[in-house]
Amino acid sequence: MLSLHAAGAFLLLVGLQVQRAFAFIECSVLDYGAVADNSTDLGPALTKAWQECVIPQVTTTVADNVLLYVPAGDYLLASTVTFDDAANWNIHIAGNIYLPFNPDLSGTMFTFENCENILFNGPGAIFGNGWWYRPDGDLTMYPNRPRLIRFQDCNNVEITEITLWNSPMFHVTIIGDNNLAHDMAIHADHIGETDGFDISGNNNEVFSVTVENGDECVTVKTPTNGFTATDITCLWTAGCNIGSFGSGATGVDVQNVFYSGVSVSNSDAGIMIKSYPNCQGTVTNITYEDFTFDAAAYPLYISAFWEGGTDDTGTLEISDVTFNNIKGTGTPTRPAVLLDCNKATPCKDITFIDIDITGTIADEFTNACGSGVSGLEAC
Repeated sequence: MLSLHAAGAFLLLVGLQVQRAFAFIECSVLDYGAVADNSTDLGPALTKAWQECVIPQVTTTVADNVLLYVPAGDYLLASTVTFDDAANWNIHIAGNIYLPFNPDLSGTMFTFENCENILFNGPGAIFGNGWWYRPDGDLTMYPNRPRLIRFQDCNNVEITEITLWNSPMFHVTIIGDNNLAHDMAIHADHIGETDGFDISGNNNEVFSVTVENGDECVTVKTPTNGFTATDITCLWTAGCNIGSFGSGATGVDVQNVFYSGVSVSNSDAGIMIKSYPNCQGTVTNITYEDFTFDAAAYPLYISAFWEGGTDDTGTLEISDVTFNNIKGTGTPTRPAVLLDCNKATPCKDITFIDIDITGTIADEFTNACGSGVSGLEAC
């Protein structure tokens, strides 16, 4: 028998649940012109449902009280959709969304701008059909091919339980603060320009995700202050990286980055911090721990000369980088550790702890100091 206190608490909980159930509002795209025939463009129905149903009924700060709902079924998304100044609602995709091949289709299929407290979830999937836009692996034929999802200047966003397949270009870009991406998968061709997660801003987090592609897995861009990535699986990727920072980039500011529990297999790289040699700014307080590599080329790689020639004109300061408990195999033609830093601003305080990477050639160090690897000059 429940005590009076427990019974009161139970009734309060039930009351709150009933109150929330009555407050819940579902805006189904089927009521705004969508047809699950994989032929009718879903874009106008998404926009209409948002404008006519979601916006007028968002009255709380709870993201899942108002639901923009794509029910089970197969849908064609033939046009881009932008949700501007969106706040406090849930876009819930239960069906499968397919991109057509259209040489004129460009931009981002789902764009959220200046948004706050958005939940984007599944269990559905978005199929980009990217191979149509890369015939025979040609990345130049349709250089403006579309991307899948972008959060631009957005805070407190969560994307989860959605599967993304083979975007024509990048999959998920998040720019803003206090955002989450977790418990989801990305699968794409093993080819460049198919980035999984590109993230910048403050206090963002990615966890429990799988990325299979031919480019970035989970990567930090500038500016960033506070980023955490845990329980990450990267297959055939270019690793978990910081950068790259483009030619002439100034004001680079990346700090307080933490990766842990990452598996990288059959990849072009494991961990990279990469820029052009003429960049300016700071990368500091970076930690990578508990990584497992299986045939990862360039397992541990910091390079100010990743692109753009060999002119040593930059002043990018890379410091306080720790590699801890990194194990597995590299490739027989690449070093396990490669540090190639600017002469004017050498990489400082690069720390290696418990590193066991086999199947590689000799380590290489240029303009760098630190501890933990034989042959690396102490700072």
